[in-house]
Parts: sequence; C-alpha cells; structure tokens
Amino acid sequence: MVMMNSFTKIAFAALLLSLSLGVKANPRIRVEAMEYPWSTVGRINVAGRQYCTGVLISERHVLTAAHCLWNRVTRDWWPASSVHFIAGYEGGEAPLHSLVHFYAVADGWVPGKMEEDWVVAELEEPVGRIAGWAGIGKQSDLAAPLGQLGYRLESPHAMSFDYGCKPISADPRFLWTDCEAAHGDSGGPVFAFLPGGPRLVGIVIAAGHRDGHPVTAAVAAPALFDTARFPNAAKILNGIGREAGHAPEPGGPVAPEPVATVPALAEGRPVPSTLAGLAKLLSEAR
Repeated sequence: MVMMNSFTKIAFAALLLSLSLGVKANPRIRVEAMEYPWSTVGRINVAGRQYCTGVLISERHVLTAAHCLWNRVTRDWWPASSVHFIAGYEGGEAPLHSLVHFYAVADGWVPGKMEEDWVVAELEEPVGRIAGWAGIGKQSDLAAPLGQLGYRLESPHAMSFDYGCKPISADPRFLWTDCEAAHGDSGGPVFAFLPGGPRLVGIVIAAGHRDGHPVTAAVAAPALFDTARFPNAAKILNGIGREAGHAPEPGGPVAPEPVATVPALAEGRPVPSTLAGLAKLLSEAR
C-alpha cells in the first residue's frame, strides 16, 4: 500500500514526536515495568545526552530507531560504548542494564529516511535472561489489539502504555496506527496482544496528528527480515528468528505475568492476571 504524502509530511515534521491540544487520545496508563511483558521494554541512554526507548527480542538483542543513535551535532554515529540499555527502567532504578557491545544500522538509512529507521543492538550482558524478551510478529497479527509503550518526555522515569490502538494502514515495510506517541517513545514497540503473549509488529519512529487524530509511524516487523533491502542488519534478525517471546522464570525480580496491570484495567471485574487475560481486556478496549 502506498502511503499518503500528507501522512509522511505530518509524521516527519513531527519527528521526535509532537503533541496537540484538543485531540481525542487513546487510553494511556503507567505500567509496572518489572512485570512481563513490560520488562522487555527499556530506556536507551546515549552518552548522557539523549534517550529513547528500545525492546528486547532475545536475551542480548534490542531493537530501536536509528535516529536515536545518530549524533546530530557531529553528523556521525554515537559509539556503541556510549549506549546503555536499561530493561524495565522505572523511577531511576536500573537493576537490569547493560552497555551495548555493537549495533547494526538498517542498510541505507540517512537522516530523513523513515522505512530504514531502525537498529539492532547486541548487549554486553544477557539481561533478557531475567527480563524476558518479546517475539516478533507477522502482518496477520495486526488483527489483534495493539498498544505502544515508551518513556515519554513528560514522564521520562516511568513507562507508559497507550492502548486501544488500531492500524490505519500497513504493508510489509511500514505501519501506521492511531496510537499517540510523544518525545521519548522513539524506538519503542508497537505490540499486538495475542492470548499467548504480545508480538512485536512495529518500531515507533515518528508521530503527529491528522484531522485531529493521532498518527504514529513505525517500521513494520516483516521488514526487519528483508535481507534484499537490509543485507547486514536483517542478517542478524534472521539469525535470531521469529521465535515466540520468552517470559522470565517465576521467583525472580521480574513478575512473569502482568499481575498489576490486569487488575488496573479490569476495574473490579474477575479477569485472571495472565497474558491471555491482558489480551482479553485490551480486545474489549478497542
């Protein structure tokens, strides 16, 4: 599907993500970062100068937006040694963290390009063993309820969750949703919530508003495996594969189920605090 030019202009003019007054928003809540699946999401701090959001897709691999690691002053990439990922970051606490060992930028990205705006990074430490990681979904997963997570600028030390989202348009390269992103959400995941657990369907890169409604742009999950377009970066993703997400083991510092989020969304209704219960509630919220 060819995207509308007005979408592209709005989204890129609002790159790094603008807000407008008087716009009807989807529901957004603060989530407990140290429970799965939110623990797969973390804050990416870059040289003490800037931050974005990222998501674990294996015990050592994180996806984020390419523009998050681009130094706009020097017009070059920040060195991997200056990039720090904190899984389940909340309130200044960093129990699960690692420096980045190396990262691969999607082949062909330059500032201003959107479909190539993604990075896969390998961590020095396997923080996903404790935090868990998210599985990567397929385009057919867009039929499930969607949600978007990140560390927005207005609340940089707490993870927030925008839910009740729907796809506006999608193809194997790019995804547009009506999630409402903001500064700091760049690089964060768009999840499709299935009964067996969430699947990553997009990486947030830009957002804005169109006709009074929020619009968020994301690199679509199928593009991450396209070795014809991304011979270097996609090779890493194909090595990881599309395996299902992995929840933490019980008894550790991370809860393996959304035990705080489900009761908050259920508002007194008897819904089990499981991934299936979460998917059910989010389906009802659409």
